[in-house]
Amino acid sequence: MNRSCGLVLISVLALMLLPAHVLTASDTILPEGTRIYLQLNTPLSTKTNSEGDTFTAVVTEPVSAGERIVIPKGSDVTGSISRIQRPGRFKGKAVLTLQFQSITIPGRGQVPIVASLVGVDREGNRSVNEEGTIEGGGPSGRAAGRVIVPGLAGAGIGTIAGGGKGAGIGAGVGVAIGLATVFTSRGKDIEIRRGATLDIALDKPLVLPPEIR
Repeated sequence: MNRSCGLVLISVLALMLLPAHVLTASDTILPEGTRIYLQLNTPLSTKTNSEGDTFTAVVTEPVSAGERIVIPKGSDVTGSISRIQRPGRFKGKAVLTLQFQSITIPGRGQVPIVASLVGVDREGNRSVNEEGTIEGGGPSGRAAGRVIVPGLAGAGIGTIAGGGKGAGIGAGVGVAIGLATVFTSRGKDIEIRRGATLDIALDKPLVLPPEIR
């Protein structure tokens, strides 16, 4: 009798320790690598945002499993900024990493997702690397131009004022002005407008529960 009670107790404890959602035959599984296309609801910028800021986006193209649409157009995706870095004054690009956390599907509820950014619309000077991080444009050759051109202008003024020696002094003054301009100027911040398109890919299979009838 005591042995039977012990077995019942073990069974009850095992049921209590089971995860909230157990995979069933009626669940739908989208494989790793499935692409989901989104439109951003929240503008994002390395100039105004901080790490931890949240954003939302909406699915723009339905996702199917076989012949059934399992993620309809209009489903909501939530995420947050996991890394942000402003461009440097002399070198270093702006960096923005987005983390996607959940998707709310009509009739199925909110489901956690693990996905990475694959692409973002090409408006602006930015690209997405293999880790899913958006990179902005750093200080370009124009920064060197800001040093060289004032230097040449200074040399011209110095020549008029005092010959060869004046040219050297003028060039030095021009370079100093140019360097000051470089060190007070930054590369391009990443600016992603509201309405921008995002392309994400699942890093792990996504288990979708059956529709609520």
